[in-house]
Amino acid sequence: MSTTSTAPVVTTTAPARRTGPLRRTWALARAEVLLLRRNRTLLFNAVLTPVGVVALLALVGDGRAMTGEVAARSVGLMIAMLLLFVVYYNVLSTAVARREAGVLQRLRTGELADAEVLAAVCAPAVALTLAQTLLLVAIGGPVLDLPVPANPLVVVLGVLLGCAVLSLLALATATWSKNLESVQVTSLPVIALCVLGAGVAVPLDLLPEPVQRVAEFLPLTPVVELVRTGWVGEPDLAGVAVPAAIALGWVVAGALVVRGAFRWSPRA
Repeated sequence: MSTTSTAPVVTTTAPARRTGPLRRTWALARAEVLLLRRNRTLLFNAVLTPVGVVALLALVGDGRAMTGEVAARSVGLMIAMLLLFVVYYNVLSTAVARREAGVLQRLRTGELADAEVLAAVCAPAVALTLAQTLLLVAIGGPVLDLPVPANPLVVVLGVLLGCAVLSLLALATATWSKNLESVQVTSLPVIALCVLGAGVAVPLDLLPEPVQRVAEFLPLTPVVELVRTGWVGEPDLAGVAVPAAIALGWVVAGALVVRGAFRWSPRA
């Protein structure tokens, strides 16, 4: 009589490979870039609007060198248009469109954190703004006769803070935007306040002093002030610290509002 013994079969299952937050955000941001390329309306606003501003300034300047206050106002106008129409309007439209399509709600059921999803939504507009800012620095001298930025680090600080402030402001605006069509209405008060408060449409010196004091604390004003100071001014500690602190305050306030009130599911 013979006995046979069978050894137990041991099967091992490889652990699921987990990706890091940066890799997940990067993958989702790449998908957003592809979607932006297919949306001709948003792409038109993001690319041609700043180009139109540069062309207008070149036409008005008529080949004359921009110095002093004229250069400061021109730089402020260009950066304001980039932040409002490339960052703010694109992020707002994208967030509302993804929410109403149910995309944001589905993404939350996976391993992506809320911050990763929102960062990916904002990433294409921010990247495009940074690229166009570099382009403005490159063509500012030959095309507009603008001086070379006196303090590039202050300019970079202003643009980065502006991208953060306007992205969070766009996500907050998306909270009370019912659908993609309503974005054109809900964005108007924000854009108007930013343009007037930053002295882009009307110099702040021409406004009453109480209005000037209030305008200093509007979202876009400290950002434009930082970029102007870094480009054509002589920045000192107070001239950089005060507007930077105001902009950081808007970043903190915007993050708290988005964290507590942002809508992830489509509106009924």
